[in-house]
Amino acid sequence: MPRKPTLLAREARSALLDLIRNLPKDTSLPPLGVLGGQFHLHASTIFRLLRDMAAEGLVWQSPGGKFFPLSAQRNTLRGAPVCFIGRELWQWSRLYQEILDGISEVCSANGSPLILLSSRSLVRQEAAAVAPTFASARAQEAELAALAETLPKGSAGILFDHLWNQKAIGRTKWPGGERLQLLYGGGLHARVLAPDYAAAAQISADFARERGYKSIGLILPFAGDPAIDAALHALRTEFAPFSAKEFPYPDTATDRNHFRKAAARTHLMVCPEDNVTLEVAGILSDLPQKQKPVLLGTQGTGVLHAPNIRLRIDYRRLGRAAASSILHGTRPPGITPSLIHQAVE
Repeated sequence: MPRKPTLLAREARSALLDLIRNLPKDTSLPPLGVLGGQFHLHASTIFRLLRDMAAEGLVWQSPGGKFFPLSAQRNTLRGAPVCFIGRELWQWSRLYQEILDGISEVCSANGSPLILLSSRSLVRQEAAAVAPTFASARAQEAELAALAETLPKGSAGILFDHLWNQKAIGRTKWPGGERLQLLYGGGLHARVLAPDYAAAAQISADFARERGYKSIGLILPFAGDPAIDAALHALRTEFAPFSAKEFPYPDTATDRNHFRKAAARTHLMVCPEDNVTLEVAGILSDLPQKQKPVLLGTQGTGVLHAPNIRLRIDYRRLGRAAASSILHGTRPPGITPSLIHQAVE
């Protein structure tokens, strides 16, 4: 299981970014031992931080092993725009806000404009736990064709919201540049960069085993979001040995009463959508403490906080990796979640 970065490591990363920004383009960073002494960390920790930053396109490691500002590497895409085609801004989740923060960071460092194009019909959702409405494949195809006409020539690439249909992407005539879809996709018409949903499910199942939980419930949020559906599929696979019972999200007062009674007989309830997990916590809030099941949200966003038990995924890192892959040709790192609960915070 990945270790949570220490406060010193997080502070060192921020300081390294400041140092990189202020170095002349042909000047390497100081030796690892010098940096380690400056930031009170072992040289191997500094190397790991710089290696991760190189994978994210924030720094360049020469064939000789030294680290340089990215400007030291010849880059034909410097200043080329990157386009993101997604939902309307007011429909952005916390997850996409984090991803776009990471994309913006790399684009800014590269001098590349980030062009945001939005679809009014891609998804409509009135509240966090209310089932959203998704545009049909035919409607998506028509909208993508119209949006493609507005893209600038010479773009480095296009990033797609995971809700876009892959066939609709493939049937659209694009002006050029690499295409990459975030969080989920078939990979036929755009490369895909997504968290490791199988690892998230395995971490969740291991947590249940370590705690000795026998009665497991899987909360089913709204259907139709391909990333959530993929995460749920992985959870079903990992929790099959537990004979986990599935609980649809309770929409009505009657459903909620039945849900509370069933939840009181369950040790652990797992949900692949964090906003729904929060709603469920509210529904179960009036149960006596001894009857409350443990809730685990696995989507990995920053929505859930202590004392909730949850997985955490670095979606900013995913955004940085996506933009760096397009602008610098770096190989995206694996995006693996970590488990966060009171015992380890």
